[in-house]
Amino acid sequence: MITPDFEYDEYAEHADLKSRFDQYYQTVIFPFLHKKEEIRIKYVHRFWFLLFLSLFVLPMLILAIYVLNTIGKMEIDMGVIYIFIALFIYILRGPFAKYHREVKNDTMGLMVRFFEGFSYRPGSGLSPALIKYSKIFPEYTVAKADDCFTGTYNDVNLLVCEETLQRETGNAKGKKNLVTVFRGIAVEMGMKKPFKGQTVVLKDSGLLNKFKGFPDMERVKLEDVVFEKHFEVYSTDQIEARYLLTTAFMERILQLKKLYRGKKIEISFYANKLLLAIDTRENMFEPCSFFKTNLNKKKFDQVFEQFWMIFSIIHVLKLNSTTGL
Repeated sequence: MITPDFEYDEYAEHADLKSRFDQYYQTVIFPFLHKKEEIRIKYVHRFWFLLFLSLFVLPMLILAIYVLNTIGKMEIDMGVIYIFIALFIYILRGPFAKYHREVKNDTMGLMVRFFEGFSYRPGSGLSPALIKYSKIFPEYTVAKADDCFTGTYNDVNLLVCEETLQRETGNAKGKKNLVTVFRGIAVEMGMKKPFKGQTVVLKDSGLLNKFKGFPDMERVKLEDVVFEKHFEVYSTDQIEARYLLTTAFMERILQLKKLYRGKKIEISFYANKLLLAIDTRENMFEPCSFFKTNLNKKKFDQVFEQFWMIFSIIHVLKLNSTTGL
């Protein structure tokens, strides 16, 4: 049970939760992983067999098509080769896909179940309207979601999603490509502290800052020089922005930046919600491997710490508080 704010000891809470997680790992997660290790090894062997087979069969098919075309016995479009290559790639993806369904999803379900009230929803994602309104995501054409978690911590509703946003671009020859403009996690938190406007915290871009900004927002100057070095703040209400961006909050965001290895972190306060966007360009919340054994607790400890950092922000921001300005 979470203690009241005036009694809250973050280190004691972390130590208690981590101790319970260690016990949960030993009694629930590890036995499950031990049983599933044979399945992982089976799919790895299947992958290497299919890869070896494709490296033997594909060159033979290409050689056969070339010979038949050369001697005039049969005229085969060389585009058939690309079809065969695509087919073999699809076949090679089979072991990964089956492993993902049989092991990874169940493992993440067990992992998330430790945090009472949370559920794992693979493939879910943020709504397009939310992405647009937050003002912290770049323009995109295609959105893809991987892992998604929903739940409540300390009376605060949470939505945590892994998102990949891509934008379609074209060159002078008319060729179109998809360029990744965001890949990371987005965390939406409900706030009971009332505020009416919108405040966004963007990564500092140095000399490029003069090209940033929003027509309906003003630049907010803060006293924390370390935070100012890393972030630019814009808001529809200067007083409200300073009310939201307390010293404790700014310290926590700097810690979050360090935890995620200095990656791009941006924030939007809107409609009594807070949205964190962490552009990591990595697979987050990923305790399972395909080619390496999953009997490695370090990966699960890392995921635990990623969840804990999100939880600790709730305490710092007092998101469950109804105190106004």
